[in-house]
Amino acid sequence: MSQRQSRGRQRIPIQKIENQESRYATFSKRRVGLYKKASELCTLCGVDIGIITFSPTGTPPYSFFSPTMESVIDRYENPNMQPDDGAVTADSQTKGRIAELSHRLDESRAKKEAQLERAEILEEKDRSRQKEWWEEIPVEQMNQEQVKELKTWFEYFLSNSSIRMEQLRNGASASSTFQP
Repeated sequence: MSQRQSRGRQRIPIQKIENQESRYATFSKRRVGLYKKASELCTLCGVDIGIITFSPTGTPPYSFFSPTMESVIDRYENPNMQPDDGAVTADSQTKGRIAELSHRLDESRAKKEAQLERAEILEEKDRSRQKEWWEEIPVEQMNQEQVKELKTWFEYFLSNSSIRMEQLRNGASASSTFQP
């Protein structure tokens, strides 16, 4: 089975995306990335940041402020203003909590992604596997003769399974060897 080869990280030209659906999807992805980078910058450098983005869909603007919108606007209007010590302490506690919650969110997203991938693999296996004869027609659609035949087959299978289980319990197969 051949693996799909990705084209890796490539430069994307900075120009308007013409396909409207692609533009919306790209905006959503890039917006999340922009906020993540802003959050990292706040955490690593201790800066105040405010970002307002307007969606191409015309929805209300999205915003990201750290530590708060009021403090960022106050710093913008008065750049020489120093933050008070209470705000710095609360801000560091808030940043720690945000970092913890962000980490938990990333873990949850990774788990969800893994579960979706597993579900997709299982669905693909289920679609590609050969259906057994008793699965081809739902029981609700069988006539009386088909139901009797199915019942007889399952009774035979159950009987043989019970006999084999009893043999295994009594050690009858201890001499047999396992071959993968």
